[in-house]
Amino acid sequence: MASIAYTRWGHSVRDGLRWSVILAVAAAGMVVPVGAASAEEPAPVGVATDRQEQVLEVRDGVIVSDVSYLLPLPAGAPAHPAACDRTGYLRYRPVGGPANSSDADHVIVQQPGAIGGAVNSDSVAANTVAAAHAAGQNVEFWALARRSACLDENVGFDYALRTGNYLDAVDYYFNREPIDGQVFPGFKESQDLAVLDVMGMERVIRDQYEMMLFEIPEQAVRQQKYVCAGISLGGLVAGFFSDWDFDGNPATTRDAGYNQCAAFAAQDTMITSDPVAIQNTPFLHDLTNAIVGPANDVVKAVANVGVLPRSLVSVPLVGARTFMIYRLAGLAAHLEPDAESQLLAHLPHDLDIDATLDFMFSGSLTAFATNGADGSGGMRDFRFTNTALLGEFIDNNSGNFALFQQGVGALAGGPVSEKTFPVPGSVTQVPLLGGFLRAIAGPQQRVRPTDRSVLYTWRNYDDVRGVPYTAPNHEASDIRDAARQLGTGAPYAYWETYFPARLFIDIGAGYGGARSGDMTNLRYHNMARTRPSYIAYAGDGFVQQGVGIVVPPPPTAQVVTLPGYSHVDTIGAARVQNDGKPDASAQSLADFVKSLG
Repeated sequence: MASIAYTRWGHSVRDGLRWSVILAVAAAGMVVPVGAASAEEPAPVGVATDRQEQVLEVRDGVIVSDVSYLLPLPAGAPAHPAACDRTGYLRYRPVGGPANSSDADHVIVQQPGAIGGAVNSDSVAANTVAAAHAAGQNVEFWALARRSACLDENVGFDYALRTGNYLDAVDYYFNREPIDGQVFPGFKESQDLAVLDVMGMERVIRDQYEMMLFEIPEQAVRQQKYVCAGISLGGLVAGFFSDWDFDGNPATTRDAGYNQCAAFAAQDTMITSDPVAIQNTPFLHDLTNAIVGPANDVVKAVANVGVLPRSLVSVPLVGARTFMIYRLAGLAAHLEPDAESQLLAHLPHDLDIDATLDFMFSGSLTAFATNGADGSGGMRDFRFTNTALLGEFIDNNSGNFALFQQGVGALAGGPVSEKTFPVPGSVTQVPLLGGFLRAIAGPQQRVRPTDRSVLYTWRNYDDVRGVPYTAPNHEASDIRDAARQLGTGAPYAYWETYFPARLFIDIGAGYGGARSGDMTNLRYHNMARTRPSYIAYAGDGFVQQGVGIVVPPPPTAQVVTLPGYSHVDTIGAARVQNDGKPDASAQSLADFVKSLG
């Protein structure tokens, strides 16, 4: 694909390169076994049981199903719904392909990003499976759901999808309107979420290991077929998975995470458990573990009694209510795309809702400080179709937070003015610093409505020619796909209702050098670099020009830059792009997987 810049692993030199990496690792003081585990080592015994699979839909040649396993939380875990003793993923496979995962050519196992549910990756999963199938490969894609998805709030979505009225869900979650006699009890606060204390890093990656082990019991086969992947924070989790010792026995390597994967794939992220190479130096290893290890134990002891928040429930912009509003906007755009939206009129006024709407819509610092009372108006003062309202939240030329942005089209139907809040898109062109500023509001020019009397509509990603502030090569995602995905109910939500803050603590502890306490089994370091690796950077994202500079990719990695893609576009792009070519993220990933043989 001519529009993609990359360095490809040469299939014919992979074995030689692999041994070069091994020698380099050993020379750096990382004397660890890399090859397949010894045949004399006892085979691990998994504890997952009661596999259940339900086909959800067949879409454009891809079968999508929900797979789950009984994998009870440990004895002594805080009280929790029965659903929390199961975990699983969305399975994507080609129509006509093998029924059993073990018979696929390869299986991509992907960890989701922060707050993201399994449905986050619906587009890239289906697109990758389709691209691989077109090239003669039967590839599966597992979009994993974190265990905390068992706490998702889906009653309102499931009901509205049956009735066709999105306001049924809005009023259920925010106005105490009952559904089948049931009233939404309100969003849980930290004191109600003690079960999240047992849903940190060890739980997340052990769930992945148990599911991989269940589907392919033979370690040698796992090491040939699984491609371990992650989007955003999921890449960091994949790094911990790579370096985790799952049987806790340092004398064996069969259960080391890196020995479960043929390769690693990073989607706008990095895969590492030791980004600054602390573990390469014995002195630093011992010093940081002596300091960070005990500190980590104290932090978690404090967190376990509820002093620290277990989830960012009531935090404006990134809290549970915010993500519920995003999901409801998607539901409305899915069910009634062209109708004038009533969503905002049905939302109550409270601190985090009003602050979120103010932040996402404001065009200047003054407008933000006054919530539109400077004369510019707030989001509730304007008229939108449901699709236009969704676009106002998530589009790269509308939304004010880069983490949520997708290139899904452009506003239509009325005049607009440029936004300079929180920073104008032009400042991201400043050398060096601009790469980091992208993480605030993205690199694109952003606009907002100015006429309160007209009904603003939406032009989809493939209908933006002539729009002065964007171009077809910066619009990658179909807003109809985004609406369908955001509006999903059971079994998994697009955004997690209660993302476990414990995962942030564990990543910070591991990166800081903790290798004791509950980090004892983080025994290896950066072993993902000893496998073939793929990294896809969003061309309009913030990772490559920020983290990618500070923590450069492995020299042997296949590095792909996706021109015009935002961070979310790497997993949400439309199957066919504006240049008539397939989704570059999915196509390049499928090509990489095929190169593994």
